[in-house]
This record gives sequence, structure tokens and C-alpha cells, in this order.
Amino acid sequence: MPVVKKTVAIHPIMDSYIRKTWSILIENGYDATYSTALNFLLLGAILEATKEEGWSEQTRKFVWDFMEDEKTINELNLEDQLAKISEKTSLTIEKEERKVLRLKQTKK
Repeated sequence: MPVVKKTVAIHPIMDSYIRKTWSILIENGYDATYSTALNFLLLGAILEATKEEGWSEQTRKFVWDFMEDEKTINELNLEDQLAKISEKTSLTIEKEERKVLRLKQTKK
């Protein structure tokens, strides 16, 4: 099964719940990682949302309130962008290092 590997920005409160879930999974004997716990929670949220009755009113309110929190959304978006820049910078540096190494080997 192909796995999509992404870097995502996680709100500190959500991170706390992911880590608690991770701990619970491990305590119950599962070979879990942070990604496993995140997928576990996300799967539960997706399944709840796709039920005929959908999310409860309270859940809907919390989710939409979260989306209205511009400061938090902007911080998460900034972290996403910084991660992308860091990743691209690292890849560019690696490419340049390989070029330099090839040039050195060619000159020998």
C-alpha cells in the first residue's frame, strides 16, 4: 500500500491528544508511532463525520470555531510554509553538495 508522507503543522492541543492516544495504543500492546496515533484519530473523525447524522452540533461548533480562529490558522499555515522552505532548502543544499562531490571526483 502506498503511503503519503507529509509534513504537517499540528496545533499544540491536538498534539497533546495525539500523544495521549499514542501512549494509550502502546500501553495496549500496539506497535504504534505518532503517525499511527494521528491516523487512528483521523480515521475516527472521518467515520463520525460520514455517519448519516454526521457530527454532533457541539463538534460542528468546535470545528467551525477553530476555522474562524484566524490567529491559530495563520500560525499553522506559517509553520507549514516554513517546513516547506526548510525541506526545499535542504534538498537544494544536498543537490549542490552532490555536484561538488562529483566535480572533486572528476578532477582526481
